[in-house]
Formats: sequence, structure tokens, C-alpha cells
Amino acid sequence: MSHARWFGRLLVSFGAASAATFLVAGTASAATVVPLHDAHRNTTAAGFSTHSCDQIPGGSAPAGSDGWVFVLPKNDADFVSLTLQFRTSGGTTTTVTIPNAGDPYPDGITTNGASKAWIVLPAGWTLLDGSAVVSGETKATFFNLTHTCPGKASPSGTPTKTPTKSHTKTPTKKPSDKPSPSDSVSPSESETASTTPSSSPSTPGSVGGSGGLPRTGSPVLAMFVVGASTVTGGTLLLLLSLRRRRAQTAA
Repeated sequence: MSHARWFGRLLVSFGAASAATFLVAGTASAATVVPLHDAHRNTTAAGFSTHSCDQIPGGSAPAGSDGWVFVLPKNDADFVSLTLQFRTSGGTTTTVTIPNAGDPYPDGITTNGASKAWIVLPAGWTLLDGSAVVSGETKATFFNLTHTCPGKASPSGTPTKTPTKSHTKTPTKKPSDKPSPSDSVSPSESETASTTPSSSPSTPGSVGGSGGLPRTGSPVLAMFVVGASTVTGGTLLLLLSLRRRRAQTAA
């Protein structure tokens, strides 16, 4: 009986050890971790070679954001979670996980021929490193950054520039290119028109002109002739009167 009990205990211990071994092996296979491809480290969304917005909801990244899409090659396992390190545009290092409902960054895991993961982050961040937990054993030795979706620049700066250029250039060029109606008459023409009437009074007979002197002198000459004639006539009469008186005295 003692030998039988000892043999039974040995079988139980062996079974428990075997179960533990299988459990550990199963856990290890379920927690397979693959790193990010070395060639895809230290890159920005704008600087990555392949741009596409496939797998990004809505088909584009919102303004001021970048979309990132990762793929697990070999197509023999699926993403369970991803842990990614980024350097922000401010220079700090931050870690994000996919999926994560607790952070403000939209993300998700999808299957489209191969297992893919995506996330939308603020524009200008740099992917530094990452690792992925996959669903089982895989022939993949790393996962890839398959493409990025750089977001468009914020539209708020666009309309502010257009009106400033159009308003500053239009009024300054038009006066210089086309003369105003007030400039159509040259100063020389206006001076000629103003001096033309003033030259007409210089004709003879006008007041203040060169021909006015003969008209004013004609009455003076007539008066002079009349006065001279009167004096001459008076002198003659005086001489005749003296002659008569002398003749009478002599008689």
C-alpha cells in the first residue's frame, strides 16, 4: 500500500508540473512582442516616404494633426496593443498606446489583409521607437510604419493673407497706372487758355493798349491849334488897332 500511494503522488506531481509547463508556454506564446522596424524610427509624418490616408477615419487627418498607420507583416498574427514613443513639437518625449480610450488621441486596430493599427496625433511629432504585442507566434521580427497622413495646415491663416494683399496692392497701383481726369489737362494748356483773352485788349482802341495814345492825343492837338489860332488872331487885331490909332494921331 505504501508503494502504491507513493507512486500515485508521483503521478500527481508530474501531472501538475506538466500542466504548469504548458500554461507558461501558452502564456509566453500569447504575449509575443515585436519591435518597431529600425528604419522607421526618428521620422515625422511629413518626412515619411509614403503618404496615404487609408485606414484614417474620414479619409484625412484633421487640420493641425498627423495620421500614423502601422502594419504587422507575414499575416500570421494580429496586433493586440502597441506602445509608441514620440517627441512632441515642444521637444518633450511622450508615450502613447493603441488602443487607449483614456487619452485624447483617436486610435484603433483593424484588419485589411493584414493586421493594422492607426492613431491621429498633433502635427509635427517625431516617432522615436515602439513595440507591439501580437496575438500569437509570428514569423515577423518587427512591425512597420506603412504610411502616414500629414494633416493640412490650419485654414485660419489663409483668408487673413488674401485680403491684406489685395487691399494694399490695388489702390496703390491704379492711381500710378492710370491718370485721374484732373490730370488730363496739362498746365501749359491751361496757362495758354488763360493768357489768350488777356492779349486781345492789346489791339488798337482798347484801354491800356499801345493804340490808345493817338486817340487821347488827337483832342489835345486840336485844342492846341485852336488856342494858337486864337492867340494869333488876337495879336493881329491888336496890331491893326495900334495902326489905326497911329494913323489918326498923325492926321
